[in-house]
Amino acid sequence: MTTEAYDPVEELRRLILEGSISEDALQAITGIQPEKLRFALDTAKLGMRRFTAEPLALSDEETMRLSILPGQLAEGMQIGDDERLKAILESLTIECRLTLENLARLTGLGVDDLRSTLRDPRTVAIEKKYELAIKGSYLINAINQARGR
Repeated sequence: MTTEAYDPVEELRRLILEGSISEDALQAITGIQPEKLRFALDTAKLGMRRFTAEPLALSDEETMRLSILPGQLAEGMQIGDDERLKAILESLTIECRLTLENLARLTGLGVDDLRSTLRDPRTVAIEKKYELAIKGSYLINAINQARGR
């Protein structure tokens, strides 16, 4: 039995080669300077440090961000739409502590539709799911901006 360590840099290279993301988009998403990003993609293995007097190509925080992204892009997209919609709603209610009543007022959807989505998204009309997905995504983005993320 063999095991291979997950290499996020190699996964990013693969995603770039297959056209799933560009280096320009990667730079815009992560905020990592283009020359540092290029160096990391060309030579560095994330998490591995060289003993040198020169500064590291990426900071610890940049390394963490760049390590997480390829898994989210590659594996996270395999999650079903209903599960993702439920997770958006759970994030807003659990992590952000918005009640279903708060969300109903913010989104214009009924509390019963929100409750049904939490219970079983398959029972909700596609139009309602679409509206909740769009408005829930917007709310998460607004909250992340308020948090400084």
